Amino acid sequence: MPMKYLLLLVTLISSLASMKADGEIPGAPQKTPILLTNATVHVGNGEKILNASVLFDNGLILAVGSDVTAPDNATVIDCSGKMVYPGFITPESSIGLVEIGAVRATRDNAETGPINPNVRAETAYNPDSEIIPTVRSNGVLIANVAPESGLLSGQSSLMRLDGWNREDIAISPRSGMILNWPSMLIINAWWMEKTPEEQKKKTAEDIANIHQYFQEAYTYARGAEVGLDTTKKDIRYEAMRSIFDGSLPLIIHASSQLQIESALDLTDQYPIKVIISGGTEAIEVAKRLKKNKVPVILQQVHSLPAREEDPYDQSYTLPARMMQAGIHFCLSADGFWRQRDLPFQAGTAMAFGLSEADAVRSISLSAAEIFGVDNRYGSLEKGKSATLFISAGDALDSKGNVLERAWIDGREVDLDNRHKRLSNKYRERAKR
Repeated sequence: MPMKYLLLLVTLISSLASMKADGEIPGAPQKTPILLTNATVHVGNGEKILNASVLFDNGLILAVGSDVTAPDNATVIDCSGKMVYPGFITPESSIGLVEIGAVRATRDNAETGPINPNVRAETAYNPDSEIIPTVRSNGVLIANVAPESGLLSGQSSLMRLDGWNREDIAISPRSGMILNWPSMLIINAWWMEKTPEEQKKKTAEDIANIHQYFQEAYTYARGAEVGLDTTKKDIRYEAMRSIFDGSLPLIIHASSQLQIESALDLTDQYPIKVIISGGTEAIEVAKRLKKNKVPVILQQVHSLPAREEDPYDQSYTLPARMMQAGIHFCLSADGFWRQRDLPFQAGTAMAFGLSEADAVRSISLSAAEIFGVDNRYGSLEKGKSATLFISAGDALDSKGNVLERAWIDGREVDLDNRHKRLSNKYRERAKR
């Protein structure tokens, strides 16, 4: 074998060896009732209860308040000086689909071709990803995992960030259909391969293709409803039926005002539940979004202004302005690694005008409402899932967010991760 190929093989084997499963073992089912006492409880629905208790058993919350009595067999945990929060929810992420961005074999977040509505994120989800524990350690316990490519990327899946396999982990195996609206920004720069005219033409073609595909898919769906012969089934059109019957929302990536309005021009023609993701200029379309009851996933509060003439805090103040405009929204963070910063995105929004209650809500109950799981997740209320955590301080502050214990459906999860182990390792080296 030539030396260059041998070296390539050795490098590949080394890379694959480094992609071993993490050492964290999924949490065991709850065996006895657990009572968290003397805590500051952030309920997630806007309430904050001082010196309160949370009682849960068999994975469900039994009581929350200042006067909660524990059964005799309960495990009592004193949370004096600490805070209890509902598990945070990241509404859009590629966590579990991408491990090492520079290694193609670990990227399962994209398919070839522009139209792939039949693709499902849960089938590619890796529960042993080393990234998951690092995100979980900051209080993000649920993630909506989404594919990313082409125009119609496929279907997202709402996942618990702990479990043995995707069947155990999935809360909603099919939580949304991802549509990437074409960029309507014309760039006139030396490094652009296409001229402004070519860019306009390509954008117009992409939008026309989307309109045509939706019309064809809708015709197919209506035909199936009235009993027309569908023996020759098309798996892509079959996947699209779920957005036309209302069982699956359409999540549209659109940031600029032009994109959002153009996308809504399409969806206004069909009986579709719509979620806008991105929303950098969503405030400019506030009346239309509010009228149509379209929620928004705001991406990356920690970002630069979209235009040179915008103020430096354009992104920081956007959540507060969205709240004042009456638009239903939640916060998200880009990619996979940055999901661990989700609480701090909410913290920045709070520093720039969003109330503490609304900041907590924006990464808990609001996200659960947008994905239709608020009857089980998103807040600490009687009858809901015991998906929660204890923090030594303010979980929205990078210095105060120190998770001590966490539970998903009453199962205590391991808060160790590779970052912590490496930190301990090299701190020990410095001591020696």
